[in-house]
Amino acid sequence: MTVAARSLPRRVAGIVERLELDQPRVVTMHELARLAVETGACDREADAPSLAYRLEDLGWLGSVRTRGAWEFLPGARAGAFGSGDRFIEFRAQLAVRPGWPGVLAMESAATVLGLSQRLPEREVVSLPAGVALPKAMSDWRVVGLALAERGSAASDGLPHWNVDGLVAGIAARPSGYQDLAGLAQWLPEAGSRLRAPGLKTCLEGLPQSAYQRAAYLCRISGAETVAKELLESHPPVNQVWFGGRRQAGAHYDPVAKVSDADLAPYLTGGVGA
Repeated sequence: MTVAARSLPRRVAGIVERLELDQPRVVTMHELARLAVETGACDREADAPSLAYRLEDLGWLGSVRTRGAWEFLPGARAGAFGSGDRFIEFRAQLAVRPGWPGVLAMESAATVLGLSQRLPEREVVSLPAGVALPKAMSDWRVVGLALAERGSAASDGLPHWNVDGLVAGIAARPSGYQDLAGLAQWLPEAGSRLRAPGLKTCLEGLPQSAYQRAAYLCRISGAETVAKELLESHPPVNQVWFGGRRQAGAHYDPVAKVSDADLAPYLTGGVGA
């Protein structure tokens, strides 16, 4: 609810004061219940839901789609305005479901890493196979792929693939990265940040084709030493394809034995033999 001026009844003033001190992005019902008891707003946590909805009506909490969570709307905004945080539902899921395995992936990870400046049409999260995307995030895109912990990092409270994990994820699911023009632009910048040990760890358990595609991406990025280590540990035998298009005349990398009709049209420098 958007209001021009927000009142602060004495009963909830202590809760808002604590929230202003902590400045959380997302507040859960559990946290509000704890604060309500600690500040004397209510005698038992079971009475807290009415306070939560009262704070929402007053404009101190903004609604999100995730049940049992709200966005905190600080007084510094001079009104009940949301932050516009594109990851607010992702934050809400992490807040209400500790241990939830979602990790920002593909284009979303590339923007968080500062590699891509293009915001994706749909944010992307990776989840282990068999784990369903929460209904509150139905406008997100999911990649059913769980990488080793070494392939992830955290920024601003957001778990996301790091550069090694991002390249491994694209190598495993080329169709999962839908901004191929953007990928071609940022790969050369990513090359200096790739490390063979981390990339090899992320690729563990994936098919041979993923190693070849990862080596191909490394070669595009200029990380020839990393590509060499990948191919020495998993020598290519058969030709594999990058992406879904399989057509005559596709670019062929004889070192990694990868045929590419999808990404290659966006590359300007090509890949050396």
